[in-house]
Amino acid sequence: MSIKALVLTNTWMTPIFTEELKNLFESSKDYEVKFKAESELTASDFEFTEVLIAIPSPELLPKFKKLKWLQLFSAGTNGYTEGAAFPEDVLLTNASGTYGLTISEHLLTMALVLMRRFDVYEKQQEQEIWQNAGDLQSIYGSTVVVHGFGDIGGHFAQKMQALGAHVIAVKRTVYGDEKFADEVYPESELDNVLPKADLIATSVPGTKETYKLFDASKFALMKPNAIFLNVGRGTNVDLDDLCEVLAAGKLGGAGLDVTDPEPLPKGHPAWHTPHLLITPHASGGYTLPESRRRFSNILQENLQNYLEGKPLRNLVDMQTGYKKR
Repeated sequence: MSIKALVLTNTWMTPIFTEELKNLFESSKDYEVKFKAESELTASDFEFTEVLIAIPSPELLPKFKKLKWLQLFSAGTNGYTEGAAFPEDVLLTNASGTYGLTISEHLLTMALVLMRRFDVYEKQQEQEIWQNAGDLQSIYGSTVVVHGFGDIGGHFAQKMQALGAHVIAVKRTVYGDEKFADEVYPESELDNVLPKADLIATSVPGTKETYKLFDASKFALMKPNAIFLNVGRGTNVDLDDLCEVLAAGKLGGAGLDVTDPEPLPKGHPAWHTPHLLITPHASGGYTLPESRRRFSNILQENLQNYLEGKPLRNLVDMQTGYKKR
């Protein structure tokens, strides 16, 4: 008997990605699969599903009575771990390993734009102003604090080291085998390393511990010309505090791919805060072919492991929300 799988498509899933996933399943006789949008789901779909591949609305989870495994398209697990409304024996896997390349390149781009003052030059171009923006910063010789040292943080640290930066990693658990970091510290040392940083890049998930972690008190610890980047969760940053610090000239610049609230509403002060770059949660996703390839490899491996009763890749600890080591 074939295993019943449901892939929830959404607006962020490009047609080519959907087709690639359909082709992945075509070669397997062990899975019967449906592709549907959330808005198209019926009672029979909830009854059908044993394996769900999606980023489902958490409130839908109790309806999947036969669910045994949820494979997320995302690396983040917000809404699917602590307090999630499905049975404890459901296996949860995330997409860690998919986004390190694309998001680290996004971080690198933001860093260079702000360090080289391209945010200033873009505004000058709009106003037809020919004027030097003054002193610049360089990655070479700088100190970069990478907060969160999983797939994304590790890829970014590698790029920073290659460009001549001194990398300080701050992470929840220090194992001692971390690559691409000159120094490694536990989360409890964050306040002690922030004053050293010319650039801070954070990519941690949204949890109770990280909610508005970066607020006025954290920004006050940073150098007045430091660059702050966040690609984790918007809730990890007090956006009002960040806007105030930037407007007062007490921070060199900031780049956000995630905000709180999200989407960022029209009229919000952040849109017009000086030296603040905002992208619409676009650093990850599946618009990069290599990201689609990496996720497909993870999914294909896990489908085979599930079929054979073997441990799944990227199994998430339901208590912490992090991938098990």
